[in-house]
Amino acid sequence: MPKTIQEGRYKIRRSPDPDSLIIPADSANSLAILGPEDPSCEETGIWILTFDASYSSLDCVASKGAMVATLQHEGTQAYLAIQKPISPDQQPSILVSSDDKQAWTINPTGKTGYGKEEDYYIGYPRLVQGEVMVVDTLMLRVYPPRLALRPFEDGMTLPWRFEPVV
Repeated sequence: MPKTIQEGRYKIRRSPDPDSLIIPADSANSLAILGPEDPSCEETGIWILTFDASYSSLDCVASKGAMVATLQHEGTQAYLAIQKPISPDQQPSILVSSDDKQAWTINPTGKTGYGKEEDYYIGYPRLVQGEVMVVDTLMLRVYPPRLALRPFEDGMTLPWRFEPVV
């Protein structure tokens, strides 16, 4: 039986790659990127997941068992957010922003990944021009990989693993 995600501190890793996690490119108010863990900095990739009760299940696009939450970077105190305006055609960048407390849907995939932990999709809580949008890597091949909001493609979109930090 898969575990249910709880509020708390997590490193958010790309499944199936245990070495890549969501980190700020620089500091607060920068791009969110997929990068390696920095052993010299304990808070590199630690995010605080807090449930957001301001969304009702009728307001948001979510799979069964999904939760609506904010993700705040522990080191910068900034939130995972999106560059506006939002359009499926433009792949808006994912930011680490001190000004935007963005809510996300944390959707269980129903599958387990690396380490037998359940995998999740991080989704935008509303349809965008009829599309379900999720946090994924930007199609443009740049290093380090930047995160963007992209249309969900079943079988193509890779999930995320929330690794609890004690």
